[in-house]
Amino acid sequence: MISRLGILITLLGITNCIGSRVPKEIYLFDSATVVRSNEYKVIGKGTGQDSAFFLLGMFPVTKAPNVELAMSQILEKYPTGKTLINIKIQKEDKPYFPLGLVTVVNVTADVVGEPEETFQTTGKEKK
Repeated sequence: MISRLGILITLLGITNCIGSRVPKEIYLFDSATVVRSNEYKVIGKGTGQDSAFFLLGMFPVTKAPNVELAMSQILEKYPTGKTLINIKIQKEDKPYFPLGLVTVVNVTADVVGEPEETFQTTGKEKK
């Protein structure tokens, strides 16, 4: 009877670990580069992420998560974007028992740059 109870408790503990998220660290930054002027236009807000998998939580299978790659994903969405401000970087671990651990880096930021120009047509075009 005791061994069945021990097995049941172990199985419940394992299932609670599968897919859970453990927030690890949060970093806040004013800007990605030096912004020397207060005359800028926030053209949007974006998110980017990168991840890595560690076998058994110790042996890296993929490269380490890259914050710069996550930041560049944000800028790719805004072609006229120059830099990022109000940056929030969060690292979290997602354990997948017994296989390993996935470490994810999430970046959220405001994109600063020149707004896209819209051209108005008068209806009379030269041919």
